[in-house]
Amino acid sequence: MRSTKVATLAFVCLCHATSLLAISEESIKAAYLERFAMFIQWPKPVESYNICIYNDTSFAKTLQKSYSSRLFNSHPLNVISLSSGTPENETLKCHILYFRDSKPNQNEHYLNTLYKNNVLLISDDDDDTKKGAMIGFYLQNNLLRFVINQRNLEDAHLSVSYKLLNFATVIEPTGGYNATK
Repeated sequence: MRSTKVATLAFVCLCHATSLLAISEESIKAAYLERFAMFIQWPKPVESYNICIYNDTSFAKTLQKSYSSRLFNSHPLNVISLSSGTPENETLKCHILYFRDSKPNQNEHYLNTLYKNNVLLISDDDDDTKKGAMIGFYLQNNLLRFVINQRNLEDAHLSVSYKLLNFATVIEPTGGYNATK
């Protein structure tokens, strides 16, 4: 209970203090990825998180350094760098798949496979949440914000805490929650 309160307080501070003038965008995104794991529940118990970074080896290395001695939601973390041409079965090892500036060739079959395997899809482009991603980053008034497609999360059998939804722009809400950008 206490750790949940501390995590919520830390997330509130992160959401309100994410001016890109003071902190690098990369550092903020790394912190968000950790916080997202705290407020998303996978249908199967997670022993060790696999966070996959698509087409950005440099950011993957930064995350490896940043998370090397820390736990993600009380569990170990593996950072995996992916690139175009990575076999589909490799992406299915991911709990979180973060698409940086470029995306793999997404088709409906691939997207459905990721959903069936409960992979949390995060993108640097908030418009991708209308095309299958669950969370997308965007800048507003020099602040890094994020949008959540709650329907996509539900389709992947991922549960999201209302605490995270309170800080997001929510599209395709379920369960009566409604917010606009």
